[in-house]
Amino acid sequence: MKHVRLSNFVALALLAIALVPLAGRWLDAWRTSRQAANLVAQNGDQAKTGSPPPEFCPAEADPALLMRIDQPSGFVASWQTVGGCGAGAGGGSSIGLKWIGHNVRGGLFNVQEQVTYTKIGQPNYPEYNFFSNSLISRDIGEKWNAGLNLPFIYKYLVDPQHLGGPGVAPVDYSNSGLGDISLLCTRKLGRINALSLTGMLGLPTGVYDAKIGTTLLNQSQQIGFGRPTFSVTLDQALDEVWGLWVVGGTTAYRGGTNKVHNYRGPSATLYSYLGYFLGPLVPAAGGSVTGFTGHDRDQDTPMSTPLASFAANLSLEWSADWIAVLVAGSFPYGYNGNQPTEGTQVSKWGFLPWTVSLGIAVSPF
Repeated sequence: MKHVRLSNFVALALLAIALVPLAGRWLDAWRTSRQAANLVAQNGDQAKTGSPPPEFCPAEADPALLMRIDQPSGFVASWQTVGGCGAGAGGGSSIGLKWIGHNVRGGLFNVQEQVTYTKIGQPNYPEYNFFSNSLISRDIGEKWNAGLNLPFIYKYLVDPQHLGGPGVAPVDYSNSGLGDISLLCTRKLGRINALSLTGMLGLPTGVYDAKIGTTLLNQSQQIGFGRPTFSVTLDQALDEVWGLWVVGGTTAYRGGTNKVHNYRGPSATLYSYLGYFLGPLVPAAGGSVTGFTGHDRDQDTPMSTPLASFAANLSLEWSADWIAVLVAGSFPYGYNGNQPTEGTQVSKWGFLPWTVSLGIAVSPF
């Protein structure tokens, strides 16, 4: 039954993703016809009163230009997702925190630096995770973009061996270093490049078998996974007079089983974001729904990871031509299927660890 439900979920996800560009084209056509009708009406009124015709006629105008007439200077862009959680900070477990507002312009390449913090683990033995992702990308013509993401990870582990007790001081550890590097390639589609298809390949560069003495750290405490990962994302940006609407989906192979018998199953995500333009400021809100094929496993032992999660995301961006700043937060709620944790039974539903992020983007040289 689990495989049947998974097949139905993946089929619905793919159907929804396939309908996104159709809906976008229908909306663009409707907006173009409305603007053309308004211009024709204005032209007719001017003919009745003897006023001179407008500077351009809708019959001679390009439809893509008509949709851009009322847009502010500095075309908007749906930026790459940077960040995430779990081993390597690049496992494709969800869409993460997404840039929505104005893109920086000029320069030989684009640099996005995003620092993310999240707290996971048990209440008495928390794990404080800091991810610093550096995404360096460059446009190749008008239709292609290639990039490289370098994640540096620091994890502070509070008494991971549970040694603390009466008269015994707890022993804390940290695990840090380079995570799993990702290579990205984006193909922009459509007349105004509003639809994009991105493939991301994660390389197993992070340490996945770190130990305390002879004890192997669990999967969430590692900084890498030890297996290649891959994801495909389809993204549709719909420009409005008031801002930007982004919808899309992603499906990810998160590495399977590595050499120390840790397992991460495939996932699929659907998401939508709205950004409102207030000059250089862009407040944005969005939501995502992610499904997983099963629980992750730590050395063949099932973990209490969610089977599905629903995340609310809020962000505020400020941008100039050459620099942009993002402050964002993600607040997920998940379904985990009553997985036991050290002899206790946890609820099927519950809030998952929240994430906060600070990002800076520049376009140097």
